[in-house]
Amino acid sequence: MFLPEISVKKPIFATMIFAAIVVFGLIGYNRLVVDEYPHVDFPYVSVTTTLSGASPEVIEADVTDPLEEEINTIPGIKNLRSSSADGVSQIVVEFELERDIDIAAQDVRDKVAVARYKLPDDIEPPIVDKEDPQAQPIMWLAVSGDKSLREISDYAHYDLKPKFEILEGVGSILEGGKRQRAVRIWLDTKKMEAFQITAQDVIRALRREHKELPAGRIESGAIEFSVKTEGEFDTPEMFNDLIIEYRKGSPIRLSDVGYAEDGMEDRRFVARYRSSPGVIEPALGLGIKRQSDANTVAVADRVKAVCHRIRGLIRKGITLDVASDHSTFIVESIKEVQFSIAIGILLVGMVVFLFLRNIRGTVFICLTIPTAYCGVFAVMYFLGFSLNNMTMLALALAVGSVTDDSIVVLENIYRYRESGLTQFESARQGTNEIAFATIASTLALVAVFVPVAFMKGIIGKFFYEFGISVATANLFSTFMAITLIPMLCSRWLKLPSKGASCI
Repeated sequence: MFLPEISVKKPIFATMIFAAIVVFGLIGYNRLVVDEYPHVDFPYVSVTTTLSGASPEVIEADVTDPLEEEINTIPGIKNLRSSSADGVSQIVVEFELERDIDIAAQDVRDKVAVARYKLPDDIEPPIVDKEDPQAQPIMWLAVSGDKSLREISDYAHYDLKPKFEILEGVGSILEGGKRQRAVRIWLDTKKMEAFQITAQDVIRALRREHKELPAGRIESGAIEFSVKTEGEFDTPEMFNDLIIEYRKGSPIRLSDVGYAEDGMEDRRFVARYRSSPGVIEPALGLGIKRQSDANTVAVADRVKAVCHRIRGLIRKGITLDVASDHSTFIVESIKEVQFSIAIGILLVGMVVFLFLRNIRGTVFICLTIPTAYCGVFAVMYFLGFSLNNMTMLALALAVGSVTDDSIVVLENIYRYRESGLTQFESARQGTNEIAFATIASTLALVAVFVPVAFMKGIIGKFFYEFGISVATANLFSTFMAITLIPMLCSRWLKLPSKGASCI
């Protein structure tokens, strides 16, 4: 076979090939995205539409049904389900796995745009989004302290949030439990009856008066100024002076039928943080969501570095803590698998030495494991895989199988060496004799794991990286067995002297 011949006759060429595999593997390993599970595009697209104040019956008749009629014409839909609740319509479209989910989502957006004219005028724009369970915050930061929740919310929104949004890999930031400033208007029904004013009159007056309008521009020879009418109210007093209607030439102001106060948004969500045992206080949570192709652990490390840097600069009375960090679980999980791989390599080396009684032969066998894994890392990088529990499980599973071919080849070379052949001839003949048998055994393993990679359904998408990684590791192990092992044996394999073990 030509591969063992080339490796034995041209050891420098073979060494450069192995060095290239190691270099590309290390580069790929450092650039691999670290995540808990493989990235999977789930075939679900959701359409959420809001119509404030509408009953479930109205939502179903005026919102859900028109949207379903248009969406149902999209090809490749496997299942379509919807729910109508108070003020909210939720439609979930499940597509066939063969469809590109990005194209499918765009098709849904197009159909929603077509159905827009059938929907009520005062409806909120429908939100079309891909369902992705992995698009959850990777960590939560708790902003708390002895200040009011409004002060904490404003400080977190305007001061802290921008510092994290600019970080590499950060996609968006959720604000859990946020309550912003809101001017609340309270109306007195008895006074409204006396002035013959309704709530709709107040709403129309707010829409008419509380807004900014462009007023043209002022031009000179070299300068142009934009002019706008600042009609938005800034204080409760300005709202109280709002003229609602005129009755017999006299203005009726908001203060005549009610009053405005400087308050906060409705309390829909609550966030609490236990800063110390037994102490639970109101807080605002900043949920860090990463970009789809970002490294979870790297993004979390950047966020924690910023937290450590700005902790001493935060306003007095406000604290910033890491409430939860999902990357910690990922790091610990990856470390456990790496430790298992290291233990596996050590045990393989001990077992090989126990039977070969040859230190150099044991070192040759153990070299094939990291070299084969470097090749796997390079392939994983070029295929867009991530370093996750499935791929690490594949590498842990392959620890034993990647040494099988090398052990068989080394034993056959050693047998020829004991028969009196030179190092060069024993390496060449011993490898040629067993090469096709080792290739056949590896292809048998590949034939087992490659079909696993192409299983159908969501489970198949999760096991795709697992199957490819195991198959790639075994292919590289065979390549190492018929190239690296004969090259090393042709130069450094020694027979033991009588009564001693060879080193």
